[in-house]
Formats: sequence, C-alpha cells, structure tokens
Amino acid sequence: MSATKTTTAKTAPKATEPEVPAYDFDSWSEEDEQKAILAAVPEVKYILVEDRFIGRLSDGSIVEVPLKMSLDEVDELQSDGAAPVDQFKAILRKISGDDAANDFGKRDLVEAAILAEKFFRTLQRVQQAAFPE
Repeated sequence: MSATKTTTAKTAPKATEPEVPAYDFDSWSEEDEQKAILAAVPEVKYILVEDRFIGRLSDGSIVEVPLKMSLDEVDELQSDGAAPVDQFKAILRKISGDDAANDFGKRDLVEAAILAEKFFRTLQRVQQAAFPE
C-alpha cells in the first residue's frame, strides 16, 4: 500500500491596506487652523553675546554668526538677490565653512527661515540703535 501525500500550496496572507484616516474637512474652522499653525511653529531662540548672534534650534543645535560684516560681504550676499534663508546660509558658509552651511541646509525649512529672519531683524535693530529717535 502506498501512501499518497497531497500538498496544498500555502498562500501568503493578504496584506492589509493601511487604514485611511478620517479627516473632517467640513468642521475645520479658523480657530482650528490657528491652533494647528501655532502647534507647528518650532522653538527657535537666540541671544546676543558681544558682537555675535547665537541661535538655538529646536533640537538644541547652536548656530553662531557675527553681527559685524564688511560692506563688501553684505554686497556679495545681496548681489544674488537671494532670500534671507539663503543669505544666512551664505554667511554660515563664509564664517564657519561648508559643513556648517550644509548642516543648516538640511534643517526644516520653517525652522531655518525663522532663525534667518530673527538674525536679520536683530541686525536691523542694531543698525537702528545707532539713530535713536
């Protein structure tokens, strides 16, 4: 007597499709949007030490740039008509080298833009302090 062995092919279990979240577009309000925007703002702080702007990004990284630049350096930065974040990156490249500029370039766009804006606003306030009203 010979035994007959029947084999059945095993099939891989079906992959379940990820569940699509249920978004509620219909009840989204201006208040909801304002809360979401405020929650998305990264914490970027800075201090001034002597003639240096020292920024701290949300992950604790420190970025340091001088508040004093030559007119030629400013002309060079502005010649490209670049956005403030690009100008800030160029300052980092000139002062701290390619590694610092490349690291800054890998940052979150919003976080980088906030730090650059804070730097240029501070630079403007330093200039305005020379002409008190």
